[in-house]
Amino acid sequence: MESIVPHISVDRRLSLGPLEAFLRLKAGLGRDLPQDHVRTLKQGLHAARRTSQKRAKRISSLKTRLGELERTRDEERRMLHYLLADAFERRGPWVTGVRIDGRVYGRATRHTSPRLREFFEAFPQASRGRVLEPGSLEGAMTLELARRAREVVGLEGRPENVERAEFLKGLFGVENATFHTTDLEEDDLSSYGTFDAVFCCGILYHLARPRRFVQRLASVSPNLYLDTQYARPEWDLTEREGLTGWVREEDPEDPQSGLSPTAFWPTLDELHRLLSESGYTRIETIALLPDNRHGPRVHLAASRQD
Repeated sequence: MESIVPHISVDRRLSLGPLEAFLRLKAGLGRDLPQDHVRTLKQGLHAARRTSQKRAKRISSLKTRLGELERTRDEERRMLHYLLADAFERRGPWVTGVRIDGRVYGRATRHTSPRLREFFEAFPQASRGRVLEPGSLEGAMTLELARRAREVVGLEGRPENVERAEFLKGLFGVENATFHTTDLEEDDLSSYGTFDAVFCCGILYHLARPRRFVQRLASVSPNLYLDTQYARPEWDLTEREGLTGWVREEDPEDPQSGLSPTAFWPTLDELHRLLSESGYTRIETIALLPDNRHGPRVHLAASRQD
């Protein structure tokens, strides 16, 4: 026997007339439907329409409320940025830039540094370990180190930089970083304890006596990440602390300069010799940047056996 296929036509608005017609198909599915069933269907549909209207009103109300919350949030964000800009300006001028919520405060940053990545790759034990950062400046890198290390100690020669570092520490709620004002030319570093690794960036080439400083670093940690500039062999070289290098004039009034009137840059070969004579038995060149615009630069990872 050939089956009877019903022909269905549905109005997209689902009004009562077409819906009732839908139930009265040629196949006879709705032809003998009892009137009380039809009445129940109509009542249910009417109630559903009322529920849909209530839902639409509720959705409209929620959208309105959401718009109000977004406007409030935007206003609070504008106020936050105003307060941040004021706080940074009052503590300026800054040497470093800090990015917060897509905006840079302090000094505009010019590039992204690979040094943090290189440091933790060279010394995995520094993660969840104790890290020393001599020359911590305004604390921006210190706080980044603190995101992975158990504890970070930052040493800085200028009190105003330590004040800025403490401001950033409070701003970001960092509890595992401490800052100290000290003269790195004179401090023997022993009062801070021992460390799993030292993160030493941009400070050695500001020092008048780099040998003494590197030897002191070796006495408090077996691992040293060093980012520094060095002298070329063809420059006007001289001798200092038994090393061959170049003497550079420094301006202690310049916030990006050292505290001594001169700094001594060993040549690259002499820098390797300095590390070896300080007890480091493994010295790895991570990056060699001879054409750096401020002078030849190198990133080194050095370790010694205890």
